[in-house]
Amino acid sequence: MSTGPTIMIIAGEDSADQYGAKLVEALTTLHPGATFYGIGGDKMQKVGVELLFTTADTSIMGFAEVAKNYGFIRRMFKTCERELISRQPSLVILMDYPGFNLRFAKTVKANGIPVLYYIAPQVWAWGKNRAAKMKGLIDRLAVAFPFEEKIFEDVGIPTTFVGHPLLDVLKQSERTAFLKEFDLPEKDIIALFPGSRKQEVERMLMPMAEAADRVAAANGCTVAIGASQVPDALFESVRTRFPEMKILRNATHRLMEHAKAAVVKSGTSTVETAYYKTPMVVCYLASRLNYMIGKRLINVENIGMVNILAGTQIVPELVQDDFTVDNIVRKLGRYFEDAPYYDATVGKLAGIRREMGTPGTAERVAELASSFLASG
Repeated sequence: MSTGPTIMIIAGEDSADQYGAKLVEALTTLHPGATFYGIGGDKMQKVGVELLFTTADTSIMGFAEVAKNYGFIRRMFKTCERELISRQPSLVILMDYPGFNLRFAKTVKANGIPVLYYIAPQVWAWGKNRAAKMKGLIDRLAVAFPFEEKIFEDVGIPTTFVGHPLLDVLKQSERTAFLKEFDLPEKDIIALFPGSRKQEVERMLMPMAEAADRVAAANGCTVAIGASQVPDALFESVRTRFPEMKILRNATHRLMEHAKAAVVKSGTSTVETAYYKTPMVVCYLASRLNYMIGKRLINVENIGMVNILAGTQIVPELVQDDFTVDNIVRKLGRYFEDAPYYDATVGKLAGIRREMGTPGTAERVAELASSFLASG
């Protein structure tokens, strides 16, 4: 029987699963008898988290998709609410996933349980009023980027910059071994990262592949696709049309590291790619309805976190109607045709890497969490 605290942790995204696993490991070191339950993925389950739902269940994106899946989302919420009330955890840790987590935070606080929010929801993109609405729902916010600390502190939310959790999971690897493992030629690599959700891959992969094929043919490169945990069937059309393209599983970060340039769906992958200082083209294509709603609500000039951090566009973005094969060819091709431009981009990405802080993020967040926990 456990003698330590019970902690509920909700990580609804694949990227948060790996960060959550690192955090659970750090918390277990500080509180050996702690038990964990909530929402997460394979990595969190492997370190002992009892999963009520998995990230495969929660990979719903866009306003239209959320509406279609309202029944499931409501059932998930009610289940989490029931388990919260019955188990009375010492602490609830919420990770990103704001559509669900900010609503759930109200329930947690109504039950007198402290909330640590790790990886801030990007409500600053929706305007400061959205950030202010989080006040009173969160006891402590642990943010990944230094500029976020002031934004949330200014609206009265206790906030700590802990560094980006990617620094705890991203590693360096040896290029020759990587090429050999995946039977890749000794050529420059164009990497494609079309996203981790079915809808994203369906919309974005083929235009990315068509453009990359043209640039590769003009510059003697090879093309490799970083496949997330989506079904193989989503890659069949590209595999059939471009049989020479490699589809790599479980090698996303190594592909980012060893690519000459990349085409990347906007999201966490852009920050991961920036860590390896690999020049990229940031892309995004939503359904027309989701795009029109989002455009009216979101208040940022750039969508790529790399460019938001830089305060200017240091890598090109192709969003919605600008996301075309010809535009990708032009933006991607410049990295191969203009050496000074390529080198300058690498230098700017090095600056972004410095903004991410230092390794040890999970341990710092665990210390914050411990301030809410009774010893044991």
